[in-house]
Amino acid sequence: MAVYNSPMPILMILVLAAACLPVPWPRPFESLDAAATAAITGLFVLGSILISALGCARVVRLIPEDRGAAVSLYYRLRRRVSLLNLWGSVALVFGGWGWAVRESATDERGRLTPFAEVLVPGPYLALLLASWFIWFFAERALHRGGMRAQAFWTLPAYVAQQARQFVLLLFLPVLLIATQQTISRYFPELADSALYQLASVFVAFGLLLILPLFIKPLLGLKKMPDGPIRDRLTAAAVRLRFRCRDWLLWPTRGLVANAMIVGVLPRARFVIFTDRLLESLDPPELDAVVGHEIGHARHGHIPYYFAFFGLSSLVGGTLLTLVESSAGWPDGVAEFGLLLAVAGLGVYIFFVFGFLSRLCERQADLVGVRAASCADPYCGGHSDETVLADGGRAICPAGVHAMVRALDVVMNLSGLDRPERGSWKQWVAAWWKSWQHGPPSHRIDFLLSLIERPERAARHDRYAFRIRLALMLLLVGALILAATALGRDEFVRQL
Repeated sequence: MAVYNSPMPILMILVLAAACLPVPWPRPFESLDAAATAAITGLFVLGSILISALGCARVVRLIPEDRGAAVSLYYRLRRRVSLLNLWGSVALVFGGWGWAVRESATDERGRLTPFAEVLVPGPYLALLLASWFIWFFAERALHRGGMRAQAFWTLPAYVAQQARQFVLLLFLPVLLIATQQTISRYFPELADSALYQLASVFVAFGLLLILPLFIKPLLGLKKMPDGPIRDRLTAAAVRLRFRCRDWLLWPTRGLVANAMIVGVLPRARFVIFTDRLLESLDPPELDAVVGHEIGHARHGHIPYYFAFFGLSSLVGGTLLTLVESSAGWPDGVAEFGLLLAVAGLGVYIFFVFGFLSRLCERQADLVGVRAASCADPYCGGHSDETVLADGGRAICPAGVHAMVRALDVVMNLSGLDRPERGSWKQWVAAWWKSWQHGPPSHRIDFLLSLIERPERAARHDRYAFRIRLALMLLLVGALILAATALGRDEFVRQL
């Protein structure tokens, strides 16, 4: 469960994946060779590291004076430095680093060495690794300033934890692309065979289904210990007719306040809570949060997202092939057709998937409200003896307020204030930060309106169902039309 969800993770995946595509990156000025380009790249990396170090020092100095201001400054600096690192690395790749890699990392036959694609986004990966070492000191100081009882990570443990999250959640698609490119270069006959292509589809689909089984050891998650919290989660699952393999605790030493659901099949599905979130929620808020996560499963959001991205990729790939085989790319653009396609995919994800995700998040919020509600639509509050509605079929004022408080808790723990409607800059900033979940003020206003108009919940569920169905039919129709225009044989090869 997230309040703010910036485009950075998906943007990072797209940029890292684009860097690994077989693109003839432009050469820098004729006077610069690969060594000079590498030196310029190194200077940028060192400069960005210095900026991060100075920012970290500012946060650490501010903590004794005003910890709240230090938290706000920390999150603001990290977002800005992250954007600087990302877009600066993109500029470096186009400014000569990509060319230098492809010029240098080749074998005697002129082929890129295995997995050399990963060196193209190398400057960004180096900056990311350096940022973990640098910002550790700010996060440790903030942890101590909050007078938390639990000890903070050691530096090696902190870096290892960040690296595990990055590899599993963000870098895995890049490794898969690099593997596919390496096989295509060194075993072209195998890569073109129908058996290999079919096996690739099954492997990708299988990873989506079984990867949740490996999340626990890879992220260092633990089984939720027996006690009142686990008992309440189990009771909520029984009440809401929900099944999962287990409830997991993510020990972040107070770094992260979040909850999530992973997996499609009940036997490979987990609900994860971070330690900081569990420490901060009261029982009704916990009911609302677990209901929110169960809502994603109840409405089938995860398999729907898989189908959405799968169909969107097929439609996009088929259209790209049609452009290349018919009119072709304009002069000077053909070499970067793949990059343009990735850029178009990014815009498509931001607007279309962003809208879809916000729609689904509101559906999950409604299940969270129902999970914390009793059967009395006019109740004045709950006590320990209150019986919550079976099956999550009711909405009451106490359930609404529990969900609203839960949103506020996550927002406050993330060092962010509830944005007020103001200038257009504030409006743009709010939507940019929460493009996938929607601004908290909008979500909270909608939930509070349910107290007077509970029928809005069912109306939104119907609206979301129709939009999701229409979008899926539109994608299927577009795929059929594009496949017909491309021809059966070429379309099968495209698959």
